[in-house]
Amino acid sequence: MNHAIEKLLDKYYEGETTLEEERELRDFFQQDDIPHHLQLHAEQFRYFAKSRKQQPSAGTSYRIVTQLNTQPKVQPKVRPLVSWGMRIAAGITLLLVGFAGGLMYTNRTSAQAETDNAEVAAMKSALRFEQVNQTSASERIHAVNQSVELGKVDADITQMLINTMNFDENVNVRLAACQALSHFENEPLAREGLIQSLRIQTDPNVQLTLIEILVSIKEKRAAEEMQRLAGNKEVMDVVRMKAEEGVTHLNQLKKNSTS
Repeated sequence: MNHAIEKLLDKYYEGETTLEEERELRDFFQQDDIPHHLQLHAEQFRYFAKSRKQQPSAGTSYRIVTQLNTQPKVQPKVRPLVSWGMRIAAGITLLLVGFAGGLMYTNRTSAQAETDNAEVAAMKSALRFEQVNQTSASERIHAVNQSVELGKVDADITQMLINTMNFDENVNVRLAACQALSHFENEPLAREGLIQSLRIQTDPNVQLTLIEILVSIKEKRAAEEMQRLAGNKEVMDVVRMKAEEGVTHLNQLKKNSTS
């Protein structure tokens, strides 16, 4: 069962699940005995389910409108009294609705902040070294992608992404971390991490990705490391050729900036 749920989660994060499959995921995460390695996802699906329950259904809304439209008309002789009574009731209702709306907005804002904090904590937990053996590659990729959604990261998250890029056992996770760090090109620690990673990486896919990223962000300091890579006979030819192209491009940038 857990294996089937993990497959559904992979489809869900790829945006390929059907409505029936998403309903199956929501039902699964409403249980109390969720396996430890799936707890990261439970809070998200429970939050969605709770949010849905807070909204009135279409049937309820229809019944309310129908009842309002079918209220018996008031006889003319009591119209003034009812009119004033309705005005007072309407005023009180507006006050109550305004108060309830403000309270609901405050509660939702507070709940959203708590959810955001929980998501950041879960993301950090998934990327810590001690958690690697307890999380799947898809969970770690999801955590890496979450960091991009934050828009701005602190030094702690940046260092976690660098560690993931350099040392995660799964090449797809390392590639995801490379791409995530490229979104934070204005962060000195992220740029330095990308440069230094060229000395560490041995997988051709990661090496090619790093070269492309460093050239795209115009990191001229990477030219020296690319030159070393281009001269390494143990590196695949395609990587050495890409490194040579990168050196030429970055050196041209240096020349243009000094001329």
